[in-house]
Amino acid sequence: MFSIFKEPKFNFQAIRRLFLVVSGVAMAAGIYSIVYLAQGKANLGTDFGGGVLLHLTSTQDLKLEDLRSACDRVGYKDAQIQKISGPGMKGFKAVVRIRRALDTGVGTLGTQAVADLQKEMPNSGLVLEGSEEVGPAVSAKLRDDAIKAFLLSMLGILVYIAYRFDFRFGIISVIATVHDILVMMAILILGGFEFNLLSITAILTISGYSLNDTVVIFDRIRENMKLVGRMNYPDMINQSLNETLNRTVNTGGTVLASLVPVYVIGGEVLHDFSLALIVGILVGTYSSIFVAAATLTEWHLAAMAGKTQAA
Repeated sequence: MFSIFKEPKFNFQAIRRLFLVVSGVAMAAGIYSIVYLAQGKANLGTDFGGGVLLHLTSTQDLKLEDLRSACDRVGYKDAQIQKISGPGMKGFKAVVRIRRALDTGVGTLGTQAVADLQKEMPNSGLVLEGSEEVGPAVSAKLRDDAIKAFLLSMLGILVYIAYRFDFRFGIISVIATVHDILVMMAILILGGFEFNLLSITAILTISGYSLNDTVVIFDRIRENMKLVGRMNYPDMINQSLNETLNRTVNTGGTVLASLVPVYVIGGEVLHDFSLALIVGILVGTYSSIFVAAATLTEWHLAAMAGKTQAA
């Protein structure tokens, strides 16, 4: 195996409480982002917010500002417009997202919106290439299904780790995974990125990746438990982390090497999704080393202190 670090001997445990505090602040930001999301202030995609996504084209080279002004004048002040460009592309192409309750039925808002824009810009040559509409009932179901998927995945993680190792490792694995999800949500929601089904996909993907990293480290910690007695518990954790460090860095680096090109040249559709995965890989790698292992150490030391006081 390619090794970036030659026989690493980093003292991760010496600064574990500092990183636990940093992670606690980050998790608090994640909780705030959920409140922000619940208040409807987040940049929700049509998957969760309902509304219509219009794919507009024109043979003319229209200005984005003109289209935005036309949307304002016809009553779509909440419209978000994204121009699509690329090498050799001629004319004008854009995606217009209108978040609005579809009280007139799915399939009508898109047609009406394009008719309004064509009337407001009669010489624009705007053509509706396609549209995607999501009503309030569908968006609510998608939101509820996403929450259920998250809760079921957390339950599955807890049961698996508790069976494979012990209950303590299972609880800590869930804590580390929740940490990753909260940090990702804080970055995505408070950073103003669109939160949609792809965001949920990225979050669940990263939770699985982070869990895999944590399991590898926990497996080495379990093997090194026999060393406790000859060395103290934090030193045993340090040794386990150093022994798996190259594997952790190599795995994360390989995934990042494939995601960065997707982010750079993958186009508008994959831009936010690949960015979420990149952030998640970094956060997941961090949590495996500085959250999961540090929490395990604190739990053990607290349990030992309790036994000493009881005696």
